Amino acid sequence: MIYIENMENILHRNLWLVLLLAIASSSLAQQNSFLRFVEGAGDWQGTLETSITSYENGAGQRVDLIAAIHIADTDYYDALNSYFDLLDIVLYELVADDNEVPAPSTDNSSLSGIGLLQSAVARFLDLEFQLNGIDYQKNNLVRADLSAQQLSEIMASKDESFFSMFLKMAMAQMAAEQNAIANQHIQPSTLTMMSLLTALSSDDQAGALKYLLAQELGRSGDLAMSPELESQLTILGDRNTVALKALEDALESGIEHAGLFYGAAHMAGMERELLQELGFSRVSTDWYVAWEIP
Repeated sequence: MIYIENMENILHRNLWLVLLLAIASSSLAQQNSFLRFVEGAGDWQGTLETSITSYENGAGQRVDLIAAIHIADTDYYDALNSYFDLLDIVLYELVADDNEVPAPSTDNSSLSGIGLLQSAVARFLDLEFQLNGIDYQKNNLVRADLSAQQLSEIMASKDESFFSMFLKMAMAQMAAEQNAIANQHIQPSTLTMMSLLTALSSDDQAGALKYLLAQELGRSGDLAMSPELESQLTILGDRNTVALKALEDALESGIEHAGLFYGAAHMAGMERELLQELGFSRVSTDWYVAWEIP
């Protein structure tokens, strides 16, 4: 607990660090088309939104890809909790032991390093941490992910570290961004030194920084990671394999309406599997407001 309080004090004193850490903690939610930013009418106003995309097969079974962002408004998680009640099964991501079910808590001692970072950033930006916002006690929520030991063993077999993995992802994203800008698919980033200075001089520094981060995440939403790179990264490809196997088992058992509740970066790979291998077609997309700014 002392560690968390010290981290929050550091973050409050150094707003530059806050923005960099927030971007780092959300980096896995950037490279997809399941996340978007919508500009608001006034200065420092807008919404960051995630999608629920629905697919159906010839037998009438339905699968929803529920794109998650790990820090968001409380209303966003309330809306997802209500939506989950409509599904027969919700397969969710969490690297944990098989018998570990998250419960809302103010005790962060058991969180991973990334979890600690996300929790601290969420508090600074007046957002909710996903593990506290989602009701994982619902009977239809089922974990479909690697255990911590499995993740560690697979990464070791690939001689992969978290640092090398994030570095590879960052380099791939930079290349994709340069190509997208050159082909005028996206606009250059507005996250510049001048915009940061302007945000830091705002009366609502946290709100202005939140706006810049949301805008950057939304702008990056059309940057697609190649299937080859995705499959190489344990934190994406191998975890997708586990989730999709659980989905296939659920469908074979006769489940009529299933959901995959995973980080937005996983959605592109999951959609490819649904469309190309499992015989599904996309039928609808609904958008949910994750961050409302101010």
